[in-house]
Amino acid sequence: MKTGSRFRFPLETVLKVRSLREEQARMELAQAQRQLARSRQALTETEALISGTLTRMKEATLQEWQASEYQMIFRYLEHLKSAREGWLEQVSREETVVAEKLSALEKCHQERRLLENLRDKKQAEFRRELAKYLENQSEAIVLARWSSS
Repeated sequence: MKTGSRFRFPLETVLKVRSLREEQARMELAQAQRQLARSRQALTETEALISGTLTRMKEATLQEWQASEYQMIFRYLEHLKSAREGWLEQVSREETVVAEKLSALEKCHQERRLLENLRDKKQAEFRRELAKYLENQSEAIVLARWSSS
């Protein structure tokens, strides 16, 4: 072993790839969370429209309504209710996607940490071997001097 030798981890490339995959998983999770937030916002807005329309109908009971106006409002409410159901389904699907992305991120993180722990163990082993080698070299030098005197 040379005294100037450096520690080289044979799986360094694999560790870099795992780190990149973890970062990619983190970005995918963030994207899925943003999409979920947008869908929840749309659901909230749709529910607010339904509530507002029902409130306006209750307030306008003093007024005389034509049959066509009632039909138009009820069709609008039916449209909003079907949109609300669609958003609920969308939110449910996106929550599932977020859970899957989170699981994938956790897996990537575990793989990266495993490789980092392995690298740290190998580096500690390398340091012990280097220290042992240097100690043996020092002893050899001292013995050589002692013998020559």
